Amino acid sequence: MARRRDYTYISPCIKWTLFFFNFLFWVFGLLIIAIGLYGVVFTAQDLYGLKSVEIAYIVITDLSGVMVALGSVIFIVSFAGCVGALRENLCLLKLYFWSLTIFLIAELMFAIACIIFPWKSREILESVLSKRLIEEYRESQNTQNFVDFLQSEFHCCGITSEGYHDWNSNEYFECSELNPSAEECGVPPSCCIIYKKEMNYDIMCGYGIRNETKKHQIGNVIYTTGCVTAVINSLESNLYWAAGIIFGITLFQMYVTHQARSLMDQIALQRARWYKQSSYGVSGAHEQLLTNVMPNGDIVMVLRRQS
Repeated sequence: MARRRDYTYISPCIKWTLFFFNFLFWVFGLLIIAIGLYGVVFTAQDLYGLKSVEIAYIVITDLSGVMVALGSVIFIVSFAGCVGALRENLCLLKLYFWSLTIFLIAELMFAIACIIFPWKSREILESVLSKRLIEEYRESQNTQNFVDFLQSEFHCCGITSEGYHDWNSNEYFECSELNPSAEECGVPPSCCIIYKKEMNYDIMCGYGIRNETKKHQIGNVIYTTGCVTAVINSLESNLYWAAGIIFGITLFQMYVTHQARSLMDQIALQRARWYKQSSYGVSGAHEQLLTNVMPNGDIVMVLRRQS
């Protein structure tokens, strides 16, 4: 039975589902970029007087710079998926499909590396975060706010397994006779157990707490566990929730990747049908256009003359 002339291979359900999801992520990407740019502006103002190269490095490696970069990636990829589905554009859909495929492969490789080399992965993570968050704690307001949130919410102090000793790497908190800072041999107030639990807490609660004369008070005044350990312990205590969220995100990525591949194949079939119909109108009854859709979505057309 012959199909109707207005029949289409393209599924409206797949097309508009892809459009809807990618539109949401496109808006989400814009929101992340806006928040990141807001932070970048304030970071740049705090760095007034430094050299342009120094400002550029701090802004790029700052949390706000990371948010701008992440938001830009989400914006570009979701834009390709959104417009590609709406306009049935194979070029944009291929960009979207291969971007998601690369993300999935990268996530899989990262997960395998963490499973096979858990201690090495943790060591690298602690090393990177310690340098970025501890040593530059006072250099950026965004970094300071993030560390304060991390330490107060997860009841930790410092980043690595050394815990509160990490703060000796910061020039303001270093235990040294040559350190003129009032915070010498101390820790930030967000390390204190009473931080944000009381309205009128002492912001100097961590001052000099790492001095030999006060070491017997440490356990009663500040948290001693490193934040990487605290976060891992929190994830382990909520393992089923964490695993469910990760599995759900991965499953969603696989779903939209498959839908993008399906829509690409449908568009290729529909284009082949259009070419075939147009060839009949131009070449006449003694010519037949044979079309073949390759696995990569390319269309191969052969014009056969009938005797």
